[in-house]
Amino acid sequence: MSRSTPPTTTGLVDTDNGRPVRRHPDTGAHYVRKAGWPHFWGRTLDALVVMVVAGVLMGTVHTANQDFALGRLGTAMSASTGVYVAVMAAVWFVVVVAYGMVWGSVGSLGDAVAGMRSVRIANGKRSGAWRGGWRAFWWSFAPFYLLVSIAAALEGSGGDTFDSPYTAVDLRSGLARGRAPVPDPTAAPRPAAPTRAA
Repeated sequence: MSRSTPPTTTGLVDTDNGRPVRRHPDTGAHYVRKAGWPHFWGRTLDALVVMVVAGVLMGTVHTANQDFALGRLGTAMSASTGVYVAVMAAVWFVVVVAYGMVWGSVGSLGDAVAGMRSVRIANGKRSGAWRGGWRAFWWSFAPFYLLVSIAAALEGSGGDTFDSPYTAVDLRSGLARGRAPVPDPTAAPRPAAPTRAA
């Protein structure tokens, strides 16, 4: 895990959804985190896209191997189960990393459908293509990611679960649409500063 900059709370809430408004520590810009369940379903859609694309490509490679269209690689795949599994694993990881690169640079299909954007907590910027691909690569090794993301959804977190330097920003919040946040009505009022008697 990399070091994380904790989000700064502001004592303000969004006018549309009532969620707390936070501040990027490096830039001071305000944002609203995406609610837990929409974030979870957006990431579930991303996982389905990766599985479908990888499955289609794996099926294509398998068919090409059956039709003897892969030359030496096909011969090696037919002769060794290990080579066959390694080729299929390579197809899987190429799809995962490529999707992660798209996600880190322009956003994923899950981001678009859920109305969110995955950004760094520190400054509100996307991870970028290379870091996005790297993040997706490591997530593919985490079978418990589903359990962690369900737990995050249950607690209402919009963070990118165990990748703590990142969060999912709600693009459908009032703040994202240009409406100013309001003071949190549930926050305890700050005590007034003592004044010196005349």
